[in-house]
Amino acid sequence: MKFKLIISVVFLFLLVEPVNAQSDSTSKSSTSLFLYTNWSSTYRKLIVNEGLFADSIGFRVDETKYNLWSFGLGFRSDISNNITVEGGVAFQRNGERYDFEESDTLYKYDSQYNYISMPIKVYYKYGKRAKVIAGVGVVPQLFVNFKQTLETVSKDKQQTKEDIKTKIGYNSFVFSTVFNVGFEYDLSEKTTIIIMPEYRLQLTSSYLKTNGLKHFGRSLGLNIGLSFYL
Repeated sequence: MKFKLIISVVFLFLLVEPVNAQSDSTSKSSTSLFLYTNWSSTYRKLIVNEGLFADSIGFRVDETKYNLWSFGLGFRSDISNNITVEGGVAFQRNGERYDFEESDTLYKYDSQYNYISMPIKVYYKYGKRAKVIAGVGVVPQLFVNFKQTLETVSKDKQQTKEDIKTKIGYNSFVFSTVFNVGFEYDLSEKTTIIIMPEYRLQLTSSYLKTNGLKHFGRSLGLNIGLSFYL
């Protein structure tokens, strides 16, 4: 149902175009290359996988947000004065943290879910040199690995620090949707700066079906980048 809603919105953006854009004989379709970095506050939705493999969320209910950087590049094509389509590739990270500390014990970790993603977006933009821009898209994601830094201190003062890296137990492919609202400013005829908040919502679980829990990444952040017209 969510997927059908996303597709409907994408087609709506493609079909809606101001009438005055058609009468502007000077408008031309153009293509640009862009690169960007993304800072996000990432978290997760964690629920019980009801059925045979169901497990308790337990102490993970106290996990907190984890701030992470991602980055990407791609291309844009202006198909009218107001509509732009975008495709690209990105190294994308989600995560969560846990920190339990008492006078004589410590148990804390930082978890990262790393993906190669291929966002496909449609934007509506308004303005000339300074433009307001809003978009929606879909994000297929190929799983790279799971990383975790774990620190513990036991009651007998034994301290350990462990770096965990694995691919086992995770879906090799997940699917997200993404929403952007921000602005662009033309620094010159060929170069545009992009500042755009982004909300990303994972629709399929990070874990395999045999896991006792279902995990869905969430991300709220900011894209900052440059676009170069060809």
